[in-house]
Amino acid sequence: MTREASSVTIHSGDCRATIATRGAGPSSLTLDGADLLEGYEVTGESAEAPFFANLVLAPWPNRTDGASFEYAGEHHQLELTEPGKNTALHGLVADRVWPVTSTTSDSVTLELSVSDEPGWPWPFRLSVTYQVTDSGLQASFAMRNDAEEPMPAACGFHLYPSALGAPTDDCTLTVPDHTVLPLDVRGLPAGPEQDDTVALPARDNRLAGALLDHCLHPTPGDTPPQFVLRRPDGAGVALTTSPELSWFQVFTPDAAAGMPYPGRPDGRAVAVEPMTAPPDALNSGVDLVVLEPGESLRCSWRVEVAPPPT
Repeated sequence: MTREASSVTIHSGDCRATIATRGAGPSSLTLDGADLLEGYEVTGESAEAPFFANLVLAPWPNRTDGASFEYAGEHHQLELTEPGKNTALHGLVADRVWPVTSTTSDSVTLELSVSDEPGWPWPFRLSVTYQVTDSGLQASFAMRNDAEEPMPAACGFHLYPSALGAPTDDCTLTVPDHTVLPLDVRGLPAGPEQDDTVALPARDNRLAGALLDHCLHPTPGDTPPQFVLRRPDGAGVALTTSPELSWFQVFTPDAAAGMPYPGRPDGRAVAVEPMTAPPDALNSGVDLVVLEPGESLRCSWRVEVAPPPT
């Protein structure tokens, strides 16, 4: 384990992860030098992750319409962080520097307390622990309500899996059975869930040329949701989540669309963003959790190498 002001590096065997303190997400995850997550350079606490890469999203993920919502009979006006779409995007903590509270050679815990935010009167505390294994990275997250009254809550993680560094357009994305939540041009819900006939309609979906910004809702089952990104030889990376993370935004940065992911062929990458609730949950209430004073929302995910199918 090595530690700097802006990041912590942990390892197990040939697997190595660097966790940025700003946003508390992995800025790199490699196995034998091959990427399991899309990375970015961390040159100081001011370094920004491109497109929220691998960051924690809380106390809500995705977009809140009008940057406002009603809760318990009160109107709350958040900061408008996405003016072009008139929304508040991805919570309050993606640009915060999280204190490191414990480290070992293969694990690190970061914690952050938040209070007195515009439009968010409830103080809360976040904790995320990353554990490197010989095959990948596990994350365990908790959000505790430190207010004296109930608090609405949701969370997410803006993950960018990488199939051992292969170009995105060479890859396929294997997805669980799911429906899609239709979204309007601002990325907000625009109707009831429906069968996926456009975005990722097959079990295995080629990503060549695909422009995605879609919200998937896996069908509940006996096994946790899993997404697998594979290169042409079948090797790749698998993302598996705990049941609380039951919604997924799938998004492709693309240079042709004016949104290039730095350092990737044609600016192409794919985000698979596990969330506990869909876009605009603060207004719709869909899968929004209400935390009593002292109560916590907990969830977890893991990213690990996926061998070719046999």
